[in-house]
Order: sequence, then structure tokens, then C-alpha cells
Amino acid sequence: MKITFLGTAGSMITKSRTNLAVLVDEDLLIDCGEGTSQKLLAILGDLSRIETILISHGHADHIMGITSLLWAMWLSSRRTKDLKIIGPEYIETLVTSLLKLGYTPLDRLTFRINYGFNTFSHENIFFKATLHYPTNFAYRIDRSGKSLCYTGDTAPCEGLIGLAKKCDVLIHEAAFPDELSNLAHKLNHSTPSDAGQLASRANVRILALVHWPDTFEGNESILIDQARKSFDGEIILAKDLDVLEL
Repeated sequence: MKITFLGTAGSMITKSRTNLAVLVDEDLLIDCGEGTSQKLLAILGDLSRIETILISHGHADHIMGITSLLWAMWLSSRRTKDLKIIGPEYIETLVTSLLKLGYTPLDRLTFRINYGFNTFSHENIFFKATLHYPTNFAYRIDRSGKSLCYTGDTAPCEGLIGLAKKCDVLIHEAAFPDELSNLAHKLNHSTPSDAGQLASRANVRILALVHWPDTFEGNESILIDQARKSFDGEIILAKDLDVLEL
């Protein structure tokens, strides 16, 4: 399993990081923040390689790249094969509305979009709703003997322990530093220590922090040290275009 961190920024993009998006191998995309299309095109060359998109939730920093990606899939390759978009129950309405707002009617696309968990049978993909609003899905992907769990946005959530159990890598948000934990939890987000606690309780091998605040660029070791308080395994503070081979 090859994991490419396309975007790792918090809610605010920075000069070096764009919003959330993770590429698994060359066919599965998790979240689609602003800037995703250009990075995918640079890496893959052909956007039609993407077969499935998992969307954690509907906040702008996780989905606003979807319209430009669908547009680019049509224009760059005249895609004809179906695309699967998986997410909470409102995702189909949201994506359709975004396309309409961009004056991109569905009948202009040369491919069909299938939504929901009944659209594939070859993937071992599991999900769990987390503590966030709007509804956020965390995902577990088991593939080729390897596994990853991606939390999306969430406050500390007991239900994620089972989902992440013994994963090779846990990709966990760290939107606030430990000293702002009360605010983080009030806003349904997590800290590095929260991520470390889940990684430890789920007995994962690697913890990769994403969605970390721009104020710590240049001082990344602080966030790693906070996560290390509760997890003694390998910790990665992911940056854009970092690659992790499992």
C-alpha cells in the first residue's frame, strides 16, 4: 500500500500546504480539499485512474476540490468509466449542488457517478461516524495485507478504537495543540495527545498527524512531542507530497 499525502493543512491553507486529501495507491482518494486536482494530475498523469473517492464530511476544507476534479476528469481524459463517491448520507446532494452552482450540469459529464456503500464489492472499506458536525465518517481500508484508518475531523471518539484496531497506519487530525484541548473538543476536533491516545489504545503501528495548525510550521517537533506523551510507536507529522510505503 502506497499512501501519498496530497494536502495536510488545517482549515487554512498555507504557502506550502493545501487542504486535506490523501491518495492510496493510484486509484483511491480520501477527501478532496482545494488544490487536489493539480497534485493528482502531476502524480498520476491520468485522472481517470481514480476509481473511488471517500469523503469524510462536507466542510469546505475537505470537499471544495471536488468540482474542479470532476471537471478536470471530464476535460483532461474524457472519462467514460463510472466513478464511485462514498460518504455520509448528504454527500450526493452536496456534490450535485456544488456542480450546479458551478454551472456544471451532470449531463455534461461523460461518466456516471455512483454514490454510497452499495456501489462496490472489491474493496474492504469500513466506516464509523465520529463526533463532528456535519456527520463525519472515519474510514478503514484493508488492502494487500496492509491497513490504514483515516479519521477525518473528530473529537476523541471511543468508537474509533475498534475501527483502527491494529492498523498499520492511523491518519489522525490534530487541528489544535494540547494547550487548546478544551477549545478543540468544543469544536469537535482533536489534539496530538488525543491522536496518540487513540493510536495507543488501538495498537496501531504508525501515527500520521494531518490537519495540523499553520502556526506550528517550523516548530513541528512540538506537536510530535505532544503525541508521544501517549504513544511510543512511530509518529509522522505529514506534509504535502510526503509518501508512506507500507
